[in-house]
Formats: sequence, structure tokens, C-alpha cells
Amino acid sequence: MRILSVLTFLLLIFACKEKQTDIVINNSPLYDKVMAIHDKVMPEMTTIHALKRDLKAIEKPETKDIIIKNIIALDNADEAMMRWMADFKVPEDKSQEAEYLKKEKEVIQSVSDQMYASIHQAQKLLDSLKTLK
Repeated sequence: MRILSVLTFLLLIFACKEKQTDIVINNSPLYDKVMAIHDKVMPEMTTIHALKRDLKAIEKPETKDIIIKNIIALDNADEAMMRWMADFKVPEDKSQEAEYLKKEKEVIQSVSDQMYASIHQAQKLLDSLKTLK
């Protein structure tokens, strides 16, 4: 299972790097801002996978509902990032580029916020459940 998680993460990294090099934007500060948000939060995909694994490992009948709720939140954040990466395509028409990048900056910021919120909540839950042992 751990090997599968590592392989999935590596696949995401390489897919992400390939996508970035396929898109050539001439000195666009807005593109750089979009990618900076993405690049900062992307490594947290590993955190999401680790938290899901840790939550599943301590699941008990009395904590099942809250753990499932947190795993779903982590899955949704993971899926939001995957969907954003798959959909991110800067238009070839330069007149549409700035507007597209403004919208995508908002979208990736929302994905980032969703990822950090789900990570924070899952970590908080893990910490509270560990203290109950």
C-alpha cells in the first residue's frame, strides 16, 4: 500500500512537471503567481495520503463516522487538485490569457484553501484520538 502511494505521488509530480514545461508563457507574472500557489500546495498531496492512511489505521466503531467524514474531505481536496491540474490549459489566444489566468488563480487558491483546511482538520482529529488512547 505504501509503495502504491509513493508511486502515485511520483506520477503526480512528473505529470505536473510535464504540464508546466508544455506551457510556454512569455514572462507572465500572473502565470508565475498561479504556479507559485500550485507549487506550494502540491507537496501536501503526500500529507493528504498519509493522513488518510493514519485515519484508516485507527478507525474503530465509535470513531468510524468522524473518520469517514475527514477521509471524504481529504479525498475531495485531492480530487480538486487533480481536476485543476487536468483542466489547466492556458488559451493560445493571447487576448484571453490574462482573464483565464486571473480566474485560474482564484480556482487554485480555493483548491489550496480546501487542501489546507482538510489537512488541518484531519490532523486535529488524529491528535485528539491519539490522546484518548
